[in-house]
Amino acid sequence: MITRKAIFRLSFFLFVVSCFSFQSSSFAQKYLGSRLEILSTSERNVDVESPIDLLKETWVRSELDVPNLGNSSNWVWARLDLDPVIDAGLSVEIAYATIDSLQVFMVCDGVVKSKRSAGATIPRSFREQQLGNYPSFPIPVEDCEKLTCYIRAWSGKQIILPVRVEGTRKLLTDGHIRDVFFAIYFGVVISLLIYNLFLYFSVKDNNYLQYVLFIIAVGGTQLVLNGYDRVFELISSPWLALRITHIFGILSGVFSILFVRNFLHLKAKAPLYYKIFGWLYIPYVFALLLLVSGYFNASYDMINVSALSIVLLVPVSIKVWRSGDESAAYFLVGWLVFITAVTVFVLKDFGLIPYNEATLYALPIGSAIELVVLSLALGSRINQLKKDRQIAKEKELSTSLLNEKIQREQNIELERNVTERTSELTEMNDSLAETLEDLKSAQQQLIQSEKLASLGQLTAGIAHELNNPINFVTSSAQSLKRDFADLKEVIETVAVLQPMSDQLSDELKVVIQRMKDLDIAFTLKEIDELLAGVVDGAERTAEIVSGLRIFSRMDGNQSSEANINELLTSTLIILRSNLKDEADVLTEFSENLPNINCQPGKLNQVFMNIITNAAQATMETQLIRSEREVRVRTRLVNDSGKQFIQVDITDNGVGMSEQKKSQIFNPFFTTKGVGQGTGLGLSIVKGILDDHDATIEITSEIDKGTTFLLSFPL
Repeated sequence: MITRKAIFRLSFFLFVVSCFSFQSSSFAQKYLGSRLEILSTSERNVDVESPIDLLKETWVRSELDVPNLGNSSNWVWARLDLDPVIDAGLSVEIAYATIDSLQVFMVCDGVVKSKRSAGATIPRSFREQQLGNYPSFPIPVEDCEKLTCYIRAWSGKQIILPVRVEGTRKLLTDGHIRDVFFAIYFGVVISLLIYNLFLYFSVKDNNYLQYVLFIIAVGGTQLVLNGYDRVFELISSPWLALRITHIFGILSGVFSILFVRNFLHLKAKAPLYYKIFGWLYIPYVFALLLLVSGYFNASYDMINVSALSIVLLVPVSIKVWRSGDESAAYFLVGWLVFITAVTVFVLKDFGLIPYNEATLYALPIGSAIELVVLSLALGSRINQLKKDRQIAKEKELSTSLLNEKIQREQNIELERNVTERTSELTEMNDSLAETLEDLKSAQQQLIQSEKLASLGQLTAGIAHELNNPINFVTSSAQSLKRDFADLKEVIETVAVLQPMSDQLSDELKVVIQRMKDLDIAFTLKEIDELLAGVVDGAERTAEIVSGLRIFSRMDGNQSSEANINELLTSTLIILRSNLKDEADVLTEFSENLPNINCQPGKLNQVFMNIITNAAQATMETQLIRSEREVRVRTRLVNDSGKQFIQVDITDNGVGMSEQKKSQIFNPFFTTKGVGQGTGLGLSIVKGILDDHDATIEITSEIDKGTTFLLSFPL
């Protein structure tokens, strides 16, 4: 089994050997940077387009074999003196594929003999055939004393001028070797891409998809950096060609961050680094905005600055590795190789180390090794997952066996407990059944008590109402008896008179005198008044009896047609004597109310209960007797095509809180003092109204009063 140390050593060994194999091969190049002269840019020559205008300008010889002209948005000029005899027929190659616009002038004794262009800004149809992926320009065969090659360049990235003069055969041979190298490189990249894409569809792990995106970004970056996008004519749009290097740089950074955050599980294992890498998306967003806006060089600088965050991968990989994640070790090795390759690549651009094939191809070699090692890291992740699953299965099996043993023991204990509990529940159930029967009996007794209380109230009212007319009739009968005795005496005196008697006149005088003594005129008037009182008492008695016919079926369940106004009137008659000391009852009955199908006796019980409660509520206030009142109104209402008869019973009593109002229909809930109510009155009322499909609404305000609104559907 290959260890992590072996992977680390092998990776760096392959990297070093690959680099030095280029250095020692025939592929090694000789660059002529030390013969180049660079134009000192000034306001006078910055926009010059012809080398003839620059002959008298100041030129500075380069000290490097490969001069780095920096990342400037201005055009730059360089020139190379050629030997018109030795160099004739050869080509000037600029071995740097990412210069966006390149113009090369061949000047013979101050006369421009040829001008050729290359770069991303040149449309595909106008591009000249090149010998390879690097731009090359033929040296004309001219008879002249001084032959000079002028190079004018502009790019949205840094400009490096690795210039050499070689024959066509040498350029083709070197290009072929370079093509073979990159064919192997892209073969590795494509193989890893297909392999990891297959694994993604197999295991559905997003790490593989993110790694595939990372491979595409890294491979695409090497493709455009080495000019193969133009060799294969992959990009036809000059607009996109100017930006493609920047785009792949941004994608490489973004997909690297995405892959690192998820592969290393930074959210759980290194939350601080997870946030830091999240913030690193921001500069790439700014770089993209600058790129779209046309600030190519600023975007390039932003991408390079953002890429410095790559050094954070070392400490975060070590942290995750130490937490026990084996795959983080492979991750660390891969990125160390890549960081080393990037460092070598950057140092050679700035002339700190030699610019040769070893340093030039350090980046693709390092990226290839990195991609392979990261694939091993993902493979390690799969092995680790398999190992974890195996351990989990073994633990699950052990736990299952233990649970099975515990379950058997628990089942035995449970059966014993169930048997004991069943016995207890049986006894408890019998006790509860007995208690339930007692509660039902008590409830029926309380309901009957409430009904008897209503009947007692009814009986007291009836007795009082009947007692008044009966007492009046009794007292009137005594007075009538006395008056009729006086009349009888006069009638008997008149009856014995003889019409033909000589003493008739005197006898009549005696009778008349007696009538005056008895005050017969007053007696007759008194008789009329007493008889009128007797008639009134009889009518009141008949009215009471009429009301009693309704109340006589208070417990009945049969329905009949009845008039709400009549039911309320009969109820108020019965309650008249009980309410006279409590409150005034004011009525406002709507005329011509239609009859409803109902149980009249039970509705009278409803009205009697609510009106009695309303009157009693007024007595709990500070109002004097003349100010206490209960208003009873009826009306016919049309609502959404439906008709209702509404009964409005309003008092100016103490009112009630929302808490009491919400409980007022609960059985055994009462607002009265202890011993003053059963708490079933309004509960029975609610049940009766529900039986009639009627609704009841309560509006109440403390110290203002309460309104009961009953609605009966027709």
